[in-house]
Amino acid sequence: MRQFLSVIVLASVASTERACDNGWLPFKNQCYWFSSGSDIFHNAVVICSNKGSNLIELKTAEEEKWVLLQSRIRRYTHVWIGLTDVVDEGIYVYPSNGLKPRYSNWLKTEPSGGRGENCACLHTEQRLWNDYPCSSRMSYVCKKPAKHFV
Repeated sequence: MRQFLSVIVLASVASTERACDNGWLPFKNQCYWFSSGSDIFHNAVVICSNKGSNLIELKTAEEEKWVLLQSRIRRYTHVWIGLTDVVDEGIYVYPSNGLKPRYSNWLKTEPSGGRGENCACLHTEQRLWNDYPCSSRMSYVCKKPAKHFV
């Protein structure tokens, strides 16, 4: 019986890992790709799109905590997150669908609406969001749904 359960557990783990392409990390039925360099916001959005994914859209505190852990392991200081107010100043939306986030974790004084600060990032030391100029170069994370096997 123990051998049978071991096989089920191992098969389950292997299935989860295969649910994401090589170089992507699984978490809660999603796959995450962490950049090895930095880029401006627009380029990060395009790179993620070319990978069949979106620039990370943080949906829960639990997801944010996991992304922070992975980011700090990689020594990221700031990470682009998929929010921008380029279309409507002060109204942050996901570029992937134009919707406002249901979850947010802004610094107390942010978003400040500063001139030219139209893109959102996660500050890994403060563990909070900030608005920054989209032309700043930062690390970024792409996210896509995990593959489901039948």
